[in-house]
Amino acid sequence: MMQALPPDPSPQALARLHEMAADWFVRRQQTGWTGADERALNDWLEQSPLHREILDGMARRWQQAPQLKALFPETFGTTAPAAAAPVERPLPTAPRRRFLPALASGLLALVLVAALGGWYRWEHTASYTLQARTAPGETRELQLPDGSRVALNIDSRLSVRYYPRRRELVLEQGEAFFKVAADSDRPFTVDAGSSQVRVVGTAFNVRAGPPRLVVKVLEGVVQLRADRDRPDAEVLRLAAGAGMAIDTATGQRHGVPAEADTVGDWRTGQVRFSGAPLAEVAQELARYIGAPVLLEDPALGQLRVSGLLATHAPERFLRALPSLIPVRVQPREGGGWLLRKG
Repeated sequence: MMQALPPDPSPQALARLHEMAADWFVRRQQTGWTGADERALNDWLEQSPLHREILDGMARRWQQAPQLKALFPETFGTTAPAAAAPVERPLPTAPRRRFLPALASGLLALVLVAALGGWYRWEHTASYTLQARTAPGETRELQLPDGSRVALNIDSRLSVRYYPRRRELVLEQGEAFFKVAADSDRPFTVDAGSSQVRVVGTAFNVRAGPPRLVVKVLEGVVQLRADRDRPDAEVLRLAAGAGMAIDTATGQRHGVPAEADTVGDWRTGQVRFSGAPLAEVAQELARYIGAPVLLEDPALGQLRVSGLLATHAPERFLRALPSLIPVRVQPREGGGWLLRKG
């Protein structure tokens, strides 16, 4: 059984994959196609999302290319079928080549590869790429070529790839605020951890954990998929003023407040806590201080904190915690801070 290709196959492997897809596409048009052949095709499709993507694209392009159909009037009808839907028990064995003479099948496969391979390369070649990162204590503003803007918080990493029909970004760590230029022909996606945010034009903030991924929407609507690798995963719609937190370890999620003045508030030099768990506050403080802020007792993490953190003076907020909640703040040997019961 063929193994799935890696996410970024070599040009040689990609060409071979196009040849295989073209062969499946040709043979599936024939009158002798059986249920067993259909199951074998589905077995191949399920090995990698790239297999289905190429075969689906081949069917779409074939419908738009009547001049190619005219080369083989006895082989194809007037309508190209869609790619096969999965079945419950795919056949593990490879199908037999029996419907077209080898020469005709191979010739048509080459025609298809030549006609559609150029489209595939165009579709999957990034026209713009960017790798950006910020150091501890540093923030950065990015202007993207379509007019979209990104603000990167401290200690963050972001990669950007723009394709002809999609805009893909990956927030590898840290936090970012996105102001997306509307383009209905090119959706804008942000991957963070195992989750994905998808929009056309809006403004939102993403905080990539651990322990939580937090998305807050300032303008427009975003689609949030907690597990982007699961086709059946629920897609959540978050409108302006809505927020969602996802536990990166368990996948559990719950709504969070997203008042307009708290979405990306760090850009103003202040972070507002409104009944936030001390565990989350300690993590934020550690980010801005650049040293660990630990809890002596995990139960302390449930204490709720409200207040305003000035990002240029995080230790001032840390030292003020005993006036807000029953804790003591002590420096740790070797660096960092320890929060103990007050």
